[in-house]
Amino acid sequence: MRTFLALFKRELATYFMSPAAYVTMVVTLIVTGAGFWLQITLPTDEPFRAEVAVFLLPTLWLMALIMATALTMRLFAEEKKAGTLESLMTVPVTETQVVLGKYFAALAMYILTFLPTISYIFLARKFSFGIEKPDIGALCAGYLVFFLSGAFYLATGLAVSSMCRNQITAAVVSFALLCGLFLIAALLPFVLTGTPAEVALFLSAAEHMKEAGRGVIDSRPLILYVSGTIFMLFATVKILESRRWI
Repeated sequence: MRTFLALFKRELATYFMSPAAYVTMVVTLIVTGAGFWLQITLPTDEPFRAEVAVFLLPTLWLMALIMATALTMRLFAEEKKAGTLESLMTVPVTETQVVLGKYFAALAMYILTFLPTISYIFLARKFSFGIEKPDIGALCAGYLVFFLSGAFYLATGLAVSSMCRNQITAAVVSFALLCGLFLIAALLPFVLTGTPAEVALFLSAAEHMKEAGRGVIDSRPLILYVSGTIFMLFATVKILESRRWI
């Protein structure tokens, strides 16, 4: 545990020592906030359900995919390029400890970046008309699913970074893969019918958020994201271990 905490603090400090981290966090809040403001200003005949609408913002999901890519692209790729990964692995640490230390540092930054978006709902209610009091249960359910999906995207980005030697390559491959996972599951239900459409809906993060925003907690998306995250972290550990045989 002590080794894991040391690695976690090292990686988290690396994020905060870079001005890019602060710029990225501010840009993320500006883009998602602007998207939310535009949404609440659109005319509607029904009461505005902020706890549902906030999770369906295209800007929120776009920034989630960008942040997952930005936070993970350098974690292994840059260390490989600089030759520091081998030095790190010569100290008494295991591949699992290294992977978990880097992963949870990225996850902490991801949560810190998007947690302030909760304030959008309460600020909109305070300064706008026609917005119902948010359902706290639905709000908690929505953020639970949102952060679990983000955890899966981060684990996927980490696995991609472990296979690359250049962070730009890792960023391009990771973003393309995450966009593919998100968009295919979101668009296929509109072009498929029957069982394939049901499978696509099961994999669609947008559909999961729509249900969670209504206060419906389905265990299937939770199991999907948790198991997917564990699998990607396991794959990353095995990729690192394979360097011994190369």
